[in-house]
Amino acid sequence: MVGLFSLVPLGVCLAELLLQASAVAGDPTAGGAIALVKKMHQGRLAITALRKQDDKALDAFGQEIASRLEAKVAGVRRRCEEQNVDTALLRSAVTEVEILLAEVVADDDAVVTAVREPDRFEEVLRRRARGRRQKVEEAAEPFFDELVKAIAEEFTQLAPVSPSFTRGAFKSLLDKVEEIQRIIESNGIETTPPRPCHIRFGSRPMEAIGFIPRREQEALLDAVFGRAAPRTVLVGMHGSGKSQLSTVVAARCEAEGWPLVAWIGAESRGALVSGLFGLGRRLGVDGERQHSPEDSARRCLEALASAERADRLIVLDNFDSPDDLTDLIPRGEGLRVLAATRRTDWDQDRLAHIRVGGFEREQSIGMLLDRTNQTDREAADAIAETLGDLPLAVSQAAATIKRGRYDLADYLEQLEKGSSRPRRHRPEGDCPEAIGTALRLDFQSALERIGSRSPRQAMITRYNLGILALLAASGIPRRWMEGADEGSSDAREALNALIESSVCRLSEDGTRVMLHRLQVQAIHEDWENDPVQRERTEREAVGLLNVADFFYIQKSQGEVRLREVLDLVDQLRATAEQNYSKNLFANPRIGDAITAVLQCATELGIPQASLLLSGAVERLGDSLGSDHPEVVLRARTSLAYAYRDTERLAEAIDLYERALADSARDLGPDHPRTLAVRDALAGVYRETGELDRAIPLYERSLADRLRILGADNPDTLRSRNNLAYVYQTAGRLDQAIDLFTQNLAEHERLLGPDHALTLSALRNLANACQEAGRIDEATPLFERVLTDSIRILGPDDPGTFISRNNLAGAYQGSGRINKAIPLFQQNLTDSARALGPDHHDTVVFRNNLANAYAIAGKLDRAIPLFEQILNDHERSLGPDHPHTLASRGNLADAYREAGRLESAIDLFTKNLAYHEQILGPENPNTLSSRNNLAGSYKDAGRLEKSIELFERVLTDRERILGPDHPDTLASRSNLAGAYQEAGRIDEAIPLFERVLTDCECSLGTADPHTLAARNNLAGAYLKSGKLDQALLLFEQVLTDREQALGTMHPLTIISRGNLAGAYGDAGELALAADMFEQTLVDSQRVLGPNHPHTLTSRNNLASTCLAMGRFDRAIDLFEQNLAESQILLGPDHPHAIASRGNLAAAHRDAGRLDEAIDLYERTLADCERVLGPKHPQTELFRNRLAAAYWAAERPEDARALLGPLPDIDGTGADRTGD
Repeated sequence: MVGLFSLVPLGVCLAELLLQASAVAGDPTAGGAIALVKKMHQGRLAITALRKQDDKALDAFGQEIASRLEAKVAGVRRRCEEQNVDTALLRSAVTEVEILLAEVVADDDAVVTAVREPDRFEEVLRRRARGRRQKVEEAAEPFFDELVKAIAEEFTQLAPVSPSFTRGAFKSLLDKVEEIQRIIESNGIETTPPRPCHIRFGSRPMEAIGFIPRREQEALLDAVFGRAAPRTVLVGMHGSGKSQLSTVVAARCEAEGWPLVAWIGAESRGALVSGLFGLGRRLGVDGERQHSPEDSARRCLEALASAERADRLIVLDNFDSPDDLTDLIPRGEGLRVLAATRRTDWDQDRLAHIRVGGFEREQSIGMLLDRTNQTDREAADAIAETLGDLPLAVSQAAATIKRGRYDLADYLEQLEKGSSRPRRHRPEGDCPEAIGTALRLDFQSALERIGSRSPRQAMITRYNLGILALLAASGIPRRWMEGADEGSSDAREALNALIESSVCRLSEDGTRVMLHRLQVQAIHEDWENDPVQRERTEREAVGLLNVADFFYIQKSQGEVRLREVLDLVDQLRATAEQNYSKNLFANPRIGDAITAVLQCATELGIPQASLLLSGAVERLGDSLGSDHPEVVLRARTSLAYAYRDTERLAEAIDLYERALADSARDLGPDHPRTLAVRDALAGVYRETGELDRAIPLYERSLADRLRILGADNPDTLRSRNNLAYVYQTAGRLDQAIDLFTQNLAEHERLLGPDHALTLSALRNLANACQEAGRIDEATPLFERVLTDSIRILGPDDPGTFISRNNLAGAYQGSGRINKAIPLFQQNLTDSARALGPDHHDTVVFRNNLANAYAIAGKLDRAIPLFEQILNDHERSLGPDHPHTLASRGNLADAYREAGRLESAIDLFTKNLAYHEQILGPENPNTLSSRNNLAGSYKDAGRLEKSIELFERVLTDRERILGPDHPDTLASRSNLAGAYQEAGRIDEAIPLFERVLTDCECSLGTADPHTLAARNNLAGAYLKSGKLDQALLLFEQVLTDREQALGTMHPLTIISRGNLAGAYGDAGELALAADMFEQTLVDSQRVLGPNHPHTLTSRNNLASTCLAMGRFDRAIDLFEQNLAESQILLGPDHPHAIASRGNLAAAHRDAGRLDEAIDLYERTLADCERVLGPKHPQTELFRNRLAAAYWAAERPEDARALLGPLPDIDGTGADRTGD
C-alpha cells in the first residue's frame, strides 16, 4: 500500500537548481548568440529575487514547487495504490531523483546547457537518470519516470536566461551579423514567426484517471469540433459527469493549441459576471473605473465578439438558472460555448442540448470489478442498481471498496444499511439516499486510512472537508489549505492524502481544491445531526477567510497581492450567494475580512472588483443587524468608498445615507465613526454638485468637532478645510477665504511653518484667492508656496512641480504670460528629468506649456507640443481614451486659433464620433464635443452647419442638464453669437439678454461669466445700432473688471478697447482714438508687442485714425500690423489676410486706388485659397475689390467679379473686440 511521504525536499532541490541556473552568465560570442536564438526563455523574477534572500525563502519556494510536483504525479501515485506498490519503494524513487538533481546542480556544464536549451533539459535529465533508474525497483519505475518528467516540465516553465548572457548575445548579434547569419545557415535553423499567445483561464477540474468514454461524447465532440452547434448545453443530474465531459473537451482544445480555452463557473449570475470580469482582465480589455462588474463583463463579451475568427472555447459550468445567462452568453467567430446544468426548464431555442445520463450498466459493473480486482458480478450489478449508475457515485464506491478492502457484497450491505436511515430534510428533486450513503462511506474510509497513520492528519482532513463544504463551490485556493496548522507538513500531507484518495478534486493547474456538489450535500446532511460540528466548522471557515495576508505581502510583489485579493473577493462573493453558507455572515469576523479586502482592492487600483461584494455586504448587514454596528458600518462604508472611487455616486450616496442613519442610531451622533460617515456623505454630495446638501453636513461636522475635540485637534482642522472647500465650490469665496486663512494660522501655530500640512493650507488659501479674482493677494501666496515647497519638499519633489505650476497659472491668469512661460518651461524640463518624459505629471506640464504658448500667440511653438501629446496618447492609451480625446481637442483648438480650420474641423469631427460611440449621443462630454465642432464651423464661415449644431446642443443641454446649468448658458450664448455672425441680430439679442439675466441670478453681477455675458450683449446692441445701450453696458463691464481684476489685466484692457470702439461708432472719434492709444500702450507693456491682443489694439487704433482722416497714421499702423501678423500667425492665417485687406481699405480711402486694388486682389486670392470662395470674408473682400474697380473706372473688371453693380456700402476696415 502507498503510505504518506513528502516531495518538499525534492522541491527545494529543484529550487536550488533554478537558482544556480539564474546565476549562469553564458559567453557573449556569436556561437552563444546562436544558442540564444535557437531557444530563449524569460526567467521568473521571483527566482532572481530569491538569490538575495535566506534559506527560509528558498524552502518556501521549494514548497511551492513541491505542491505542483505532487499534483503532476497524483495520477501515477493513485495507480501505484491500485497495484499495491509499497511506500518504501516510492520513497526510494524520490531519493534517487534527489540525488540526480544534486548531481546536476554540482555540474556547471549541465547547468549552462539547461539555461541555454531548457527544452532539452528533459532529454538531458533522462539520459543522466538511467544510472539512477537502475537502482529503482521495477514496480516504482513508472513513478520515477513521471517524477523526472514533472521536474523537467517545472524547470522548463521557470528556467531563466541569464541577463548578462542575453545582453552579450544581443551585442554579438549587432556586431557580427554576417558571421551569425552564416552559423544560422550552417546549423539549418529556420526562422518562424512567434506563436500566438494561448490564454488558459479559470480552474477547470483535472481529468479523471481512467475516465470512461461516454455515449454522449460523439455528439459533444461533433458539436464542438465539427461545429455542428457552436453553443451547446449538457443537461444531466448532479454527478452524471457533465463537468468531466466538458474537461475532456477543454483538454483536447488545449492540446490542439486553441488560442483561448476558458472555464467559468456559472452557479449564479454573480459568478458568471465575476468570471467574465476576470477573463476580460486576462484578455487585456480596458475597463473604466466607473464601469460596474456587469459593464466590464459586457466589454469582455464585446471583445470576444469583435475578435478575429479563431477556434476558441468557453465553458459555463453548473448554471442553475437559465435567467442567469441572459445577455451574458459569449458569441464570436469561431467561438464555441459549452454550458452544463441539471435544469431542464431552459429555452432550447437559445442553445443546442445534449442530455447526459448515467453509465450504461456494463460500464458500472466493469468499473466496480476492474478497480477492485474482484469478480462478484451479481454484487456489482446490485451496487450499480442501488446507485442508479450515477458515474460519481459508482467511481467513489469503487475507490471506497478498494481503499477499505471491502468485499463487494459487504459494501452492498453497508450501502443498504446506511440508505435506510431517516433524514430530517430532503431537498426537492434530490438524489437517492443511497448516493449520499456511498459518499459518506467514501469520506469515512479515507479518514480511517489517514487516521491509521496520523491522527493529527485525520483531524486536519476533517477540517478540510468541512471548509470545502462551506466555502465557494468552485473550490478553494490550495495554498490556503496547505497553510492550515501553521503551514506544517501535516497540513500538506493531509491535503495530498485527500486528493490521492479521489475524495476531492484538483484544478488542472493544481492551484484549487474542490468537492463535488453531491459531496457537499452529504456533508451538510450529516451536520443536521451534529449542529455542534457545523458551528465549529463555520468558525473555522471564517478563520480561514481572515488569514489572507495581502497586507503583509510586499508591495513590490504586486501580482501576488492581486491574486490574494481576487481570490478572497471570489470566496466572499460566492459564499454570500450560497444559502447553505449564510450562517458564516452571522460571525463578525467575516465583516473584518470583507472590509480588509475592500480596502486592499482600492489600494491596488481595482475598485471594480470590490463591487462584486455588494451582495456580501448586504448579507452581512442582514445577518448581524444592530448587534455589531461597527462591523457592518466598516464594511458598508468601505463598499461605498469603492462605489465612489468608480464614480457610481448614486450607489455611494445610498450606502453612505444608510450608514449615517445606522451609525447615529446605534453609536450615537457624536461617535467618531458617525462624524466620519457624515463627512464622507458630504463629500459625495459635493462631487455630484448637490452643494445645498453638502454644506449643512460640513457645517455640522465642524461645529461637532469643535465641541467634542476642540480647536487644536487635527480632525477639526480637516473639517474646517472641508467646509472651506465646499464654500469655494459653491462660489461663497469670501467665507472660504476666511476659513482657509484661519486654518493656515492654526497650522502655523500647531505644526510650524515647515510642516507639509501647513504648506497644503497655504496652497488652499492661494487657490481660493485666485478663484475670487483677488490676484494681488493670490500671487504672493503662490510665490511663497513655491519657495516653501523647494525648502520643505526639495526641488525635484512632485509637490514642488505642482507649486511651480500653480504660480505659473497665477501669472498666466493675471495676464503676466511672459512670467508664466519660463516657469512652465522649467517645470517640464525638471519633471521630464525627475519623473520621466511619459509620466502623467510630465504630460500635464507639457500640455500647460503648450496652452501658455497658445495664449501668448506663439502657436508655432504650441502646436508641435500639442501634436506630440496627441501622438503619445494615441500610441500608449489608444484613440478613444479620455486623455486622448482631450489632447485631440486641445490640438484642434490650436489649429483653430492658427486659422487651420479644416484641420481643426477634422479633429473635432473625429472626437465627436468617438464620444458618440463610447458615451452615447446625449452624454455631457458628447455635447461639449459637438459644441466645439459647431464653433469650428462658425469660424470657417459655414454658418448654417454651425447654427444647426449649436441649436441641437442647446436643446439637448436644456433637456438633460436643465435651463440654468452653466453649460446650457454657454450654449445659449454660442448660438446667439452664431445668429449675430449670420446677420440674424434680432434672434441673437433676446438670447444674449436671457443669458445675462440668468448669469446675474445664478452667479451674481460681478462673476466673470456674468461680465462676459454683459460684454456680449453690448456687442450685439452695438451691431444693431443701439449705441446708448451698448455704451452703458461696455462702461459697466470696464468698471467691474477694473475693480475685480485691476486696470492692467488683459480682460480689462480688452474692455477698454471695446468701450473705445463704441465711442467711435457713436461719433466721438477723438475720445475713441485717445482710448485706443492707451489700450495699445497697455497691451504692448502687459502682453508684448506681438501678442494677438496687441495686434487687435493696433488695428482698432488704425481704423479710428482712418475714420478721422489721419491716413498716413492709419497706413503706418496697418502696415505694422500686417508685418507682425505674418510673422506671428503666418501669411495664411485669416487675421493676417484681413490685415492686408484693412491696409487696402486705408489706401482706398486715401485715394491711392492702384495700391488698394493690388492689395485687394492679393487678399481675395488668399481668401479663396484658404477660406473658400463662399466664406463670408471672401465675399466681403470680393465686394470691396469690385468697388475699387468701379472707383478706378474699370467696370469690366467689376462685372467680371460680381455681374451687375452690387449695393456696396463702402465702409472702411472693421474694428474687432472680444
